[in-house]
Amino acid sequence: MIYDFFLNKLGYGGVDFSCYKGNALLIVNVASLCGFTAQYENLQKLYEKLSDKSFSILAFPCNDFSNQEPGSESKILEFCDGVYGVTFDIFEKVKVRGVDAHHLYQYLESEFSRVIRPKGLKAKLFQVFTIIHFLKKERRFPHAGEVMWNFHKFVIGKNGQVVGHFSSDCDPFDPRLVACIERELKGKNQLKNLHN
Repeated sequence: MIYDFFLNKLGYGGVDFSCYKGNALLIVNVASLCGFTAQYENLQKLYEKLSDKSFSILAFPCNDFSNQEPGSESKILEFCDGVYGVTFDIFEKVKVRGVDAHHLYQYLESEFSRVIRPKGLKAKLFQVFTIIHFLKKERRFPHAGEVMWNFHKFVIGKNGQVVGHFSSDCDPFDPRLVACIERELKGKNQLKNLHN
């Protein structure tokens, strides 16, 4: 379960994920030199909009995709704070791909959940690009639920399970992503009302 993990948050120290119990979570692997790096802005806006409703964003810097996060952890923190004013949780740099992928990502990918993607030609071309890149690196086709690039998003429900899975090119304000998070938050509020 997601609450069994313990990782270091940048500039803070170790965090036991059990502290996120009762929250809806958005877990995203991030990079400073990616074509999707500008998503930090909307991730921050989404966090500001929903953080008072038991919602957390957990960002994991990752250098597995075309060397797009080569900097030190202090440089990453400086970039996120200085350029985008990020206030959500940023954790230590992790491996997402390969045999030494972090246990957290092994767990997330083991759910084999269908990835929701944008529609249109641009999205199709991006999907083809990431499949080719994956094939070159891993020498196999990806299975459902594997992370293909930076800014891949997992929504974790209040029960600690993966309830939504979104491709890198899904903006943080994609209506399907926001609806998935809000469904979880609404479910939590209904649960609170039952106990009052």
